[in-house]
Amino acid sequence: MQTRLLSTLILSLLVCVVGVAAQDDLPPADDLTDGLNYLTIEGTTCARGTPYTFAARPGSPEKLLIYFQGGGACWDNFTCRLASTFKQTTEPGEIDDYEGIFDFANPENPLADYSAAVITYCSADVHTGQASAAFGEGADAVQIAYNGAANAHAVLDWVYANYPAPERIVISGSSAGAYGAIYHAPAILQHYPDAQAFVLGDAGLGVIPHGWEGLSTWNMEANLVEGAVLDASDAADFNASLYQLSAEMFPNAAFAEYSAAADQVQIGFYGFMGGAAEAWADGAQSHLEALNTLPNYRSYLAWGDTHTILAFNLFYTMQVNGVRFRDWFAAQANGEVVETVTCAECAAEELYTP
Repeated sequence: MQTRLLSTLILSLLVCVVGVAAQDDLPPADDLTDGLNYLTIEGTTCARGTPYTFAARPGSPEKLLIYFQGGGACWDNFTCRLASTFKQTTEPGEIDDYEGIFDFANPENPLADYSAAVITYCSADVHTGQASAAFGEGADAVQIAYNGAANAHAVLDWVYANYPAPERIVISGSSAGAYGAIYHAPAILQHYPDAQAFVLGDAGLGVIPHGWEGLSTWNMEANLVEGAVLDASDAADFNASLYQLSAEMFPNAAFAEYSAAADQVQIGFYGFMGGAAEAWADGAQSHLEALNTLPNYRSYLAWGDTHTILAFNLFYTMQVNGVRFRDWFAAQANGEVVETVTCAECAAEELYTP
């Protein structure tokens, strides 16, 4: 039943029409300056009502990176009152200090000449929600606007208008952005059917306890076509099902996930969701083992407990079993087939040195 419902979800994502903000005042990509440009879309907002700003970087029109920024999430009074559980605002300049794939001056960066659109994050709903919620009473009351889906669609509308026919696409995201990347990937791949595509989720495996109701709180199913039904009351298999069905629908695209074996942030949020911390590792292993049976899916399970890799220098130094993550990522971005990588001694560091 769940597979059929999620098939409906993905199909509907390809054809859904979501009302998004007007973009008449946004400059075209040809008018952007070198480096990262920060653009505010009128009518889009963050979870607490502040303006929404995304980032864009001009590069080759034939190569396009669509990156979903991370930044936590919230779904109840406890998590939404804490300032530390989700990113509150989007600000000009906030991507400027990112490293990894955002170090466009690094000759080893496989995306150095790519045009880039960074779908920034401040909606508390892993880029997928469409709802307004009030939690608590009195001094504990908090109001949240889950605008992730509308914000993402607004940015994507600008992307589609400015990059009509890229030859290569990398769709990725870190942490909360990893979920946004796979959630929106089907619509993006449908829009660019002739592009060589690589989809990678960075540190967002979707290991979720049964019974967690965050998907319903965010109203993720609101973007379904009329008559479609999504059982969002149990999200435990949601992320894995999105990868499986997306990989089956787009067999020529490459899909992948990265995670550290003891990622403390993913384990921490698993605890906030009501799960036992010690159960996260088993859930991660089961998630990866199931998806690695797909012909166009690969995973890279790294040593340690760090969270995310794409925006850090670790992108260039991480190595597992002699396989450097930078090379593993670059090969797939270039359309090459790689093998799944899994750490054997997951507590021992292994760093690439030239």
